[in-house]
Amino acid sequence: MTTAGSAAGSLRPLLYGNVPMDEWGPAETAASAEPWASFAQARAKFHNGHVDDAVALWRRIASTSGNESRSILEAWHFLRAAGVAPPIEQTKVVLGVIAEMPMESGHDVLAAYRDGSVRYLNFSGKAAVVEPPTTKDVSDAVAAWFRVAEEIVPNIGPWEEPALPDLPAGNLRVMMLTPSGPHFGQGPADAMGADPTVGRFVAAAAVVLHAVTELAT
Repeated sequence: MTTAGSAAGSLRPLLYGNVPMDEWGPAETAASAEPWASFAQARAKFHNGHVDDAVALWRRIASTSGNESRSILEAWHFLRAAGVAPPIEQTKVVLGVIAEMPMESGHDVLAAYRDGSVRYLNFSGKAAVVEPPTTKDVSDAVAAWFRVAEEIVPNIGPWEEPALPDLPAGNLRVMMLTPSGPHFGQGPADAMGADPTVGRFVAAAAVVLHAVTELAT
């Protein structure tokens, strides 16, 4: 876990593409930039019983090039909840990767997204946010991490529950975020680390973390 009320604690719920509909984006339906205006409109349509209209808006968000990866993941989260599955060719498209490493009393969390953004949440409560365009070292490291994830994701099924399971102290979680939902494995760090596939994922994440921390030096 991360320190409650800290920068990391505030950011962590936003990493996974599973924020509840009523908590994602601004409440107003007008005077908002896209895709926030469409999210607000879809939410209003859904609550007024116009599910088909809400689905059309979420589909548009999910298919619009240039939208942030987390917005696309949220749109698919809402679509799946409405009974709409992604096309088969999109089910394993990796839009985000996350490594949650046990550290003393909590976890360090590193997340990177297809759009090039990175979030690093330290167990102490501090956080670093990187938005594109960024350095070549960061972009190359993120691309390499995604390549590892793309090799892993075909062998794991998506998590279909609305919320992720708790991550106990001392446990490691590796995750890939896709339109069909999160694909992940978690367990005691020693046991997870003994798996060569997990080891490659964590090693690639470590390279990203090094590149991100170099930005601050």
